[in-house]
Amino acid sequence: MDVSRIVMLFPGQGSQTVGMGRDLSENFSEYRETLAEASDALGFSMERLCFEDPQQQLNLTEYTQPALLASSVAAHRVLAKRANLKAVQAVAGHSLGEYSALVCAGALQFSDALKAVRFRGQAMQRAVPLGVGGMAAYVGSQVEKVVALCKELSTEQACVEPVNFNSRSQVVISGHKAAVDAAVSRISAEKLGRGIPLSVSAPFHSSLMQPAAKEMEQYLEQVSLKALLTPLYANVDALKYSESKYSRTQLVKQIASAVLWTQTLDGIASAEQPSLWLEVGTGAVLQGLVKKTLDNAISAGTHDSESMKNILAALGA
Repeated sequence: MDVSRIVMLFPGQGSQTVGMGRDLSENFSEYRETLAEASDALGFSMERLCFEDPQQQLNLTEYTQPALLASSVAAHRVLAKRANLKAVQAVAGHSLGEYSALVCAGALQFSDALKAVRFRGQAMQRAVPLGVGGMAAYVGSQVEKVVALCKELSTEQACVEPVNFNSRSQVVISGHKAAVDAAVSRISAEKLGRGIPLSVSAPFHSSLMQPAAKEMEQYLEQVSLKALLTPLYANVDALKYSESKYSRTQLVKQIASAVLWTQTLDGIASAEQPSLWLEVGTGAVLQGLVKKTLDNAISAGTHDSESMKNILAALGA
């Protein structure tokens, strides 16, 4: 495995699974200690939430977001304390994952990030009453037609918007449930591909999230952002930020703006030419999107002890 030029990717909502990180916690003290730190910061057991989820909270966004952030930071700390990470050229996170990227790039304190993403989840849930919004995934070769379809169907009373450009053949749409359902019906009727309704609690990243963005703008005024130690590619514009050029503006905008993930991967591939795309955290969603988007890209993960040990060995730990 060529680890001479690494780009680290941090997963977002949708990667969570009950039991995530259990074997990593059992095998790596840094992982265990990080989850304990998260528990102290938030006032509930992060270990119980991630490993057992007895109260079925892991899929509630105010819990999902800190759980995924804690899992990513814990995995990164295992790597950082056991191996040399000088080969890391840049970082990027999918939506919520941008907070994980900021922590691991030295720009945001872990405890501040945990509290911020929990508030973020609460604000996003408050923005739109349950049942009003919806989301769906489009899978097919007609992404541009689906984008145009969303524009055609949107009205002042009911909007549907493309919000996650995940790969060249997958885009997520979001907005008022009636408009999203209409888009899914048209996708099927016009044989554009598959439209798959998603089981979510709010229309994330759509313009309906503007109230949440305003709440986060006020909240983030009290959060300190330091200079990045590693360059970061942002969701909202797919641009590279280094040192002190990144600001809270990017975090506020991303709440009600599309995640330009395909564009981000293209930009990173061109500028950084990574030998390895390393997903840091639970699951393998981002590894899959890398393979769908970029020819011949090599990706790996850290979601369990075996994969973590493989990466550490490749890094000479």
